[in-house]
Amino acid sequence: MSYELINFLNNHTPLLYLTQPLWRDEAFSVLMSEPPLSQIIKLTTTDFNPPLYYFILHFWMKIFGEGEIVIRMLSFIFHLLLVFVCYKFAKALKFSKLNTYYLILITFLNPLLIYFAFEARMYSLLALLATTSMYFFHTKNWVPYILFSALGLWTQPFMAFIILSQFIYLLLTKKLSRPYLLFEKKLCLSFIAIFLLFAPWLPVLLAQLTRSGPMWIWPINWTTVTTILGNLFTGYEGTPWDLWNKMKILSLIILSLALLSRRFLFLIWLLLPLALVLIISFFKPIYVNRYLIFVTVAEIFLIVDGIPRIKNRLIQKVFLFSFLFFIFAFNIWFPPLHKKLDLRTTIAEIKNLAKPDDLVFSQTPLTFFEANYYLPDRSRVFLYNPKMVEIPYYVGSNLITKEKWIYNFPKYPRRAFLIHDDGSFEIISQK
Repeated sequence: MSYELINFLNNHTPLLYLTQPLWRDEAFSVLMSEPPLSQIIKLTTTDFNPPLYYFILHFWMKIFGEGEIVIRMLSFIFHLLLVFVCYKFAKALKFSKLNTYYLILITFLNPLLIYFAFEARMYSLLALLATTSMYFFHTKNWVPYILFSALGLWTQPFMAFIILSQFIYLLLTKKLSRPYLLFEKKLCLSFIAIFLLFAPWLPVLLAQLTRSGPMWIWPINWTTVTTILGNLFTGYEGTPWDLWNKMKILSLIILSLALLSRRFLFLIWLLLPLALVLIISFFKPIYVNRYLIFVTVAEIFLIVDGIPRIKNRLIQKVFLFSFLFFIFAFNIWFPPLHKKLDLRTTIAEIKNLAKPDDLVFSQTPLTFFEANYYLPDRSRVFLYNPKMVEIPYYVGSNLITKEKWIYNFPKYPRRAFLIHDDGSFEIISQK
């Protein structure tokens, strides 16, 4: 394989997401997953996400190590399992062979799903568990439905929107006929079982909600509403800035195909979580693309089901080809715009220059976790906090204890390497 081809694959395809340096949230995942399980539980009580993903990553790292590619491959395995579940779902829906294969391809290559398939966070797992829950809900296989729904809640709280969608779907579609009474009883028991399985974490979740202060999440506006389907399909969040109008067009196309499809369960799966999150976000911002990653799966099903319902065969083929071409082209054009800050190189330079007694300071919490991940001796890593300002809850303050705060530089000959938020650093010491 030529150097040019390798360079192209690593820099202009989703492989970039696999090979680029870890960014702060991924480094946070590693640091959260290293301690014993009891300590992980304690740490996650002051985080926003339940501990299941960190438990899995904990054992994964115990077996395979903590290399960047290794820890990201866990999410890729979740992505492959998601593709398999979508295949089983398509078979249960009696999709044609062509539509099934098309669905598999679109799911595997979807820009948002493939991005999080190569990120060491819980979102690929969330997509898998939510889709699996929907599959067993559709096939009325209640024991695995209960299990995967509860596991989804133990992964990320937005899983609740999936379970609520299932409940609303039942209210809108089922009649209280005699055969349904028994069916309804099983469903009620299923929902109760899910609640009981998640109940131990509910007090923690409620405490997190009551103490959550200012957040980093931007308020939504009308542009968010009109572009949301396109944003969730592509993973677009505003970079580059000139894509908003194109996302409006893509959103309109996706919505048209969704309405053309007759899969009411998938329409509820698509629209209800979006509507609820957007309504809540007008009062308290909670909308982030990745929190609704399971909606992207609903989009894919509705697109694949909607295109064959177009009466004109030529237009059908145009849509089939256009979506596939768009995904391939987007996956080549977009990854270079999603590069993360390269603190791997920064820390490598510091390691070459630093003496055994030198310290490493992060100027803000935004580089603290990467510094801890890439520097072997974490006892030398601190947060430079001269004014002793309280760290916001949402930046991972549970892992930046006050013992790691420092307010002055060491005296010569000892030095401190101060890492700035742009990845540069300077060497400082007091005389």
